[in-house]
Amino acid sequence: MKTLTTPRPPAVAATRPVTSSDRRRSPRTAAVWILVGPYTVFLVLFGLAPAGYALWTSFVDNGSFSGGRDWAAVFHDYRLGDAAAHVSTYLLLWLPILLLTVLSLAFTLHARPGRTTSALQLVYYLPGAVTGSAAALLWLFMVSPDSSPFAPLLKLMDVKSATDALSGGSVIAVLTVMGVAVHAGGWIVVLYGALNALPKDVLEAAQVDGASAWRTMWHVKLPMVRTYVAFVLISSFASGSQVFVEPTVLSTGAPGQISPTWSVNQLAYTYATQDGDFGKAAALSLAMLAVGVLAAWIVITRTRMYATDSSDSR
Repeated sequence: MKTLTTPRPPAVAATRPVTSSDRRRSPRTAAVWILVGPYTVFLVLFGLAPAGYALWTSFVDNGSFSGGRDWAAVFHDYRLGDAAAHVSTYLLLWLPILLLTVLSLAFTLHARPGRTTSALQLVYYLPGAVTGSAAALLWLFMVSPDSSPFAPLLKLMDVKSATDALSGGSVIAVLTVMGVAVHAGGWIVVLYGALNALPKDVLEAAQVDGASAWRTMWHVKLPMVRTYVAFVLISSFASGSQVFVEPTVLSTGAPGQISPTWSVNQLAYTYATQDGDFGKAAALSLAMLAVGVLAAWIVITRTRMYATDSSDSR
């Protein structure tokens, strides 16, 4: 016997209704692309593309693959060891002093707010208004007894000329003082702004619990601004490891005291401009880039720079 069955209606594809969160997400996605898009374009044009071209130049010579000849020549250059030693010594002196100066002054300003806070911020920032070659030229006059306002002090130290002031290991000392004076002010302003953005209820809870100013700074404030401190460290390391303008300008006032290849960046500049060897210049520049990226990765992972509240709870 034949059974009659009612045909089933065609299946209707399940569609998820548009929720209010979807409507909010669309403008947010557009805003993210608007903010990130220009940076991405600049990163590709002026970061990744030059790095890729440098990589090509370091391995290709006159259209033919040169192997690692330029890289080997750079790492066997007797000047690289001295230049790396100078920059390493400078970083070991400058970075800790800079970081301690910035942290101590920023935390002091935040712990004792008052009418003089704004004025002190301006005072701290003023030396940073003069940077680069202008700052180096200014400090060249500062260490020259003939023009320096500290001439009596320099004469007491038996410094008779800029050549005496910049002789031997005093170059690194002068560069350290100059670097702290130029860079500390701007970072103090940045860190002080981060401290002002801390939630007031957390700081008040620390006071209610009887925490001293030192314990509040060390256990409450510093962990909450660690991302800003990490940013200061990464940016300062990149700036210090590529020091170029300061020793170049100071060498003009003290002929024979500062080598034209005193820093690694100066050595790369010498390869490109005096030797005309862009392959070696590209190889050394990429080596410096690798060191900077490695240092940044260490700081980011050790300070958990990109950690969020949700990742902390996992």
